[in-house]
Amino acid sequence: METNPWSGSASPRRWAFVGCRTSAARNAQGTAIEVYERGGDGAWRHAHSVPAGDNPSYLALDAAERFLHAVHGDGSSVSSFAVRADGTLQRLGNQSTEGLNPVHLSFSPCGRWVVVANYATGSVVSLPVRADGSLGTVACKLELPDAPGPHRLQQRGSHPHQVVFDPSGNWLLVPDKGGDAVHTLTLDAATGALRRVASLHCAPCSGPRHLVFDRSGTKAWVVLELSSQVLSMHFDPSSGILQPHQRIASVPESFTGESSGAGILITDDGEALCVSNRGHGSVCVYAVGRASGVLSRPVWIGAGGLVPRFICQAPAATGARETDADASRTSILVANEDAHTIVRASVDSDPFVFAHTGSPVCVVFTQGSP
Repeated sequence: METNPWSGSASPRRWAFVGCRTSAARNAQGTAIEVYERGGDGAWRHAHSVPAGDNPSYLALDAAERFLHAVHGDGSSVSSFAVRADGTLQRLGNQSTEGLNPVHLSFSPCGRWVVVANYATGSVVSLPVRADGSLGTVACKLELPDAPGPHRLQQRGSHPHQVVFDPSGNWLLVPDKGGDAVHTLTLDAATGALRRVASLHCAPCSGPRHLVFDRSGTKAWVVLELSSQVLSMHFDPSSGILQPHQRIASVPESFTGESSGAGILITDDGEALCVSNRGHGSVCVYAVGRASGVLSRPVWIGAGGLVPRFICQAPAATGARETDADASRTSILVANEDAHTIVRASVDSDPFVFAHTGSPVCVVFTQGSP
């Protein structure tokens, strides 16, 4: 194990990898995948910049934290890297996604497949993971129903925005912003074949974007980008069927400006659900009904920028005291695409800046397992 230079010990080193926008078309200031080392006190130190082509935006690590994959937003490919002990990335290759503007990717629970959402061309694809961590050519391409929504600019056809497996690993959920739907798919672990088995149709011009499950896998919530709302749903793990039961705003009633929902997370303890609002520049924090999944008592906290595209729960520092760990459960890490910052937002304090970095849109962490 490599010695940790921050502590002088052989403790595992922990990394944060930041995906970004780089293109002039996005008015972007990013240039590379940025790598930060996370110290035991929670501080971040910039370690490496890894050139990765245009818009290495959404990132995914495998379960063993050995390989990193990045979709190239507005492009048509996904890149693969090996994660070295010092946090550097070794490029393994680039593979076509057979579609335009890949925006999200996930590993299958078995680890043998990476699934990608092609936003612009309305398809979901599966690619095999090779033994060396690189990806093979597309094994299956599933075209989603091409049923445009009423928004003439943002709903010209099917626009899948995320691919996420439910906790059982049996179902693949795909929020479709363009079709105002959430599709349930299956993935054949042996062949990579994708099949659509159900679709939940949402309100017109709502724009489902990203979805999260609770740990039981029986409750789910999807952020509705175009209507700035959250839809609460019951999920049947035996059939893959979603049943909606609540729709609630993610911005205050008094707000009259332009805003759109973006990121969504449920805290590790299951007690709070958070949604980021681009335009309003906030994160909305709801209380979650344990039995019902109903959201209530929304509180809005400043995101540190007007375009908080990505959020996740802020990881606790390795040397954190119990009170610090408790605070981390209510702290949210925000990537502000416009302010070029990554901050910790909390209901108890002003945003704290971890890093200044160009046009960040995604952050993934290693946990430093030996």
